Amino acid sequence: MCRMTRISAALVVVTFFALALQFPPQLVALYYQEQGVRALARALLAEGRAGEGGLWLEPEPLTHPDAQALAAQALERFQAAVQADPANFQAHRWLGRAALLLDRPGDAVAAFSAAVRLRPHNPLGWWDLGLAYERLAPPLATSWDNGPEEEEPALAGEPSRPFLIDRTSSPPRRIPAVGLEVPSVESNAGASLPVWGYARWLMPDAPGGWPGWWVPAEPVPRTVLFAAVPATVTFQVSLPVTPTALVFWMGMDPALQAPQGDGVVYQVEVEGREVFSHTLRPEEARAGWWPAQADLTPWAGRTVRLTLTLDPGSAGDTNGDWAGWGDMQVVEAVRAEGVLASADRRAVAAWRAGGISAQQLIKAGEAARKARRYEEALEWYRRAVRLEPHRGDPWYYAGLAWEGMERWEEALAAYERAVAVGSFTGVHHSSPYYRMGVIYQWRLEPRQVDAALAAYEAAIEADDFSANWEAADCHYKRGEILQWKGAKPDEYIREFQRAIELNPRHDWAHIRLGLAYYARDRDAIAAEAEIRQAIALSPRNKWAYYHLGEVYRQEGRLDEAKAMYEKALEIDPNFEAARRQLGDLPDQ
Repeated sequence: MCRMTRISAALVVVTFFALALQFPPQLVALYYQEQGVRALARALLAEGRAGEGGLWLEPEPLTHPDAQALAAQALERFQAAVQADPANFQAHRWLGRAALLLDRPGDAVAAFSAAVRLRPHNPLGWWDLGLAYERLAPPLATSWDNGPEEEEPALAGEPSRPFLIDRTSSPPRRIPAVGLEVPSVESNAGASLPVWGYARWLMPDAPGGWPGWWVPAEPVPRTVLFAAVPATVTFQVSLPVTPTALVFWMGMDPALQAPQGDGVVYQVEVEGREVFSHTLRPEEARAGWWPAQADLTPWAGRTVRLTLTLDPGSAGDTNGDWAGWGDMQVVEAVRAEGVLASADRRAVAAWRAGGISAQQLIKAGEAARKARRYEEALEWYRRAVRLEPHRGDPWYYAGLAWEGMERWEEALAAYERAVAVGSFTGVHHSSPYYRMGVIYQWRLEPRQVDAALAAYEAAIEADDFSANWEAADCHYKRGEILQWKGAKPDEYIREFQRAIELNPRHDWAHIRLGLAYYARDRDAIAAEAEIRQAIALSPRNKWAYYHLGEVYRQEGRLDEAKAMYEKALEIDPNFEAARRQLGDLPDQ
C-alpha cells in the first residue's frame, strides 16, 4: 500500500512538471505566488495577526516557531514565482514582505529593489523599499531629529544586491549582485585565514550569538567579511559592461582593538593593480564605520581577479587587529556615493521617489492615535518628520500622542519643537501653544502657571486657532490664571466674556463669569443667570450646582443653597465640598 502511495505521489510530481513545461512561465509564477500567499496567511494566523494587509502594512518579524516555518515556506514559493517570471511585480513584493516577516531586511531590499525597477511609477514598491531600508537602519539613525539637511541619494534603479555575504542566512552564504556571476574564491592566505563571517549589531549585553560590533557613532547591522590581520582573499568576478565601483565600509571590532595599536591597512587590487589603499587607525574605527570605494571602470565587461588584503600598520603591530569589510557591493560608478548613504536616509529617499507625502503618513498616524495605538502613531509621525523635516505638523501630532500616553514632558518637548520648526500646513499656529498651556497648568506637579500663562498669551497673539472652541478655551484659561494670580476683576472678566463670544456653549466660562460678576459687583442676578446658563448647557456639571449654591448661601437663600448642594451630591455622592457646605448650613 505504501509502495503504491509513493508511486502515485511520484506520478503527480512528474505530471505537474510535464504540464508546467507546457504552461507559460507567468502561469507557473502565479501558481507559486498563490501558494506562497496561502502559506503567509497561515503564518500570520499562527502568530495571531490574521487580517493584516493594505498599503500601510508593516511586517514586523514573526516570533512564533510555527509562524516562522510557514513564512519560510512562503518565501520559497515566492522565490520560485520570481524565478519562473522575473517580471512579476507582485511576486517580488510578496517575496520582500516574507523576508521582512522573517527579519531578513537585506533580502527584502533586494526584492523590493527589483519591484521598483519593474514598476518605478507604482508607489507601493517604493513604500515597501523604504520599510526595508528602515529595518536595516540602526535605532540611533531612526531618531526624530533629521539632523543637517543634505541631498538625499538618488534611488532610480536602486542598488545592486550585495555580492559577498547574505546577512540573513545562517550559516552565511554568498549571493550574486544583479548582473554579476557568483564570485569564486581563488585563494586564502594569511596568518589567520579569512572566514565567511556574519557580524550583526547587538547590544553589549545581548545573550548568545556572535559578539556584535558596537561602534558608538553608528551601531549599524552590517554584513561583514572579517578576519584576523594579516589576511588576503581573492575572488573571481565578472563585471558588467557599464562603469562600476566597489563600495564598502571599513571597520574594526572596538572590543579587540589594542589601546596602542597602529591600525589596519585596507588594500584592493584588480588583476594585481592596486586601486585602493587606506590605513584605518584605531581612533578612526572607534568613531564608526568608514565608507570607501574603489573604481573598477577600467575592467568593465571583463572577468577579473579581485584581491582584498588586510595588513598591520607601519609598526607591524597586529595586537587586537580584528578587521572587516562591511556591506561590500558592486554598483554603477555614478551611484557609488548614493549607495554609501545611510540606510535610514535611503528609506526617506525611497518614499520621496514613490511620491509618498508627510501628510499621508500623518493621516495614518492620526488613525492609529484616535484608536489609542499611540506607539504606532508615533512611528508614523517620526517618518513624517524624516520625510519633511522642515514641517511642524508631525511634531504637533506627536505631542497629542504623548499626551494620550500621559507623558507630559515628551508632549511639551514635541510642542516646543513644533513651534520652533513652524511651517505648518494642516496645523494652526496657536494650537501647540494652547496645548503647552494646558500641560503647564493642569498636568505637571507642581503647576507652572506662569509658563501656562505665557503659552496662552502666545497662542492669543498668534490668533490662528484650529477652531473657535480652542480659541475660547484659551481665553477662558488665561482668565482663570489671571483670577488665581489676583489680577483686577475687569481683566479676567474680559477673558471669560471673550470665551463666551467665541463659544457660547463653554459652560465653565459662564460659571466663572457669573462668579466674577458676583465678586466684583455683588450682582446675584447676573451671577445666577450665567451659572444657570452653564447648567442648561451641562446638566451633569456638579460644580455649576455647587457654585450656584455658594451664591445662594452668601445671599442668605439657604433653602435654595441646600437644593443646589443636594443636586451636586446626587450627581456625585462623593463630592466632599458639597457635603461639607450642606452640613454647615444652619438648621431651619
